[in-house]
Amino acid sequence: MNTDRQKSVIKEKIIYGICGVIVMLALLPFLTGSERKTDTQAQVLFLGDSIVGQYRDETSIPMLIAQMLDVKVANGAFGGTTMSLQNRDWRDAYYWDGLSCTQLARAVAAQDFGLQQTIRTKDYVTMDFIDYVDELDCLDLTSVETLVISYGMNDYTTGSSICNEDDPTDPYTMQGAMRVGIDYLRRSYPQLRIIFISPTYCWFVNTQGVTDETCETNDFGGGYLEDYVEAQRQVAQESGVEFVDLYHAYYPHEEFMDWVLYTNDGIHPSEQGREKIAGTLAELLRD
Repeated sequence: MNTDRQKSVIKEKIIYGICGVIVMLALLPFLTGSERKTDTQAQVLFLGDSIVGQYRDETSIPMLIAQMLDVKVANGAFGGTTMSLQNRDWRDAYYWDGLSCTQLARAVAAQDFGLQQTIRTKDYVTMDFIDYVDELDCLDLTSVETLVISYGMNDYTTGSSICNEDDPTDPYTMQGAMRVGIDYLRRSYPQLRIIFISPTYCWFVNTQGVTDETCETNDFGGGYLEDYVEAQRQVAQESGVEFVDLYHAYYPHEEFMDWVLYTNDGIHPSEQGREKIAGTLAELLRD
């Protein structure tokens, strides 16, 4: 082979090599998978339903605690969600099981919110949920020192089963879901401080602000709210996690109209109610 031909061959190999490198670099994200962007940090992470998640401004329970304790917080609570899974029959009405305590605990433990990223809600009340999932997906979960979990109200109002005596870890029951969630978290974060807070006493108020129904008189099929609270306490004690009772001797309820003292509608805490709950948790977190 003459010298010119050798130079031509070498030049072609160099060009092909460069092209190959460029192609590999372009395909690298698809071959290796994209890494989570963990550009935010929080010392305290909240998971739960609308008791914690209804408000996201400076009057919310997480933000009040951030101000009281000068800590960074993250709010991963989604209204309407439950401790237990609901979609046993694959009903479309329960497409957001991925935002239940069981599945969120699993996502936190695995540092993978892929399932939650697929959820698209149609209700205007939940249209911001994808933004909240994005916030969780950007959170550096190794920075979290304390996890506060608040579920149970919707398990009660949907009549979810409290337990399955034949399967204590049945995630379609409240106690089973709680056990499964704790196990996920303990395996990945053995030093994480886990605090469960119970639902508060509640009233069922009509548009005129009056009924005679409360959580002591309404059983939606699974028991009274107090039964759910005591079931949570039992699992917390056996699992060695902390439990805060916001049900007993917390909201005054001697008269039906006591609902106006700390709630907006008989269930969701008003600004005064959020301040009360935040104060209780801040005192605990100072320890």
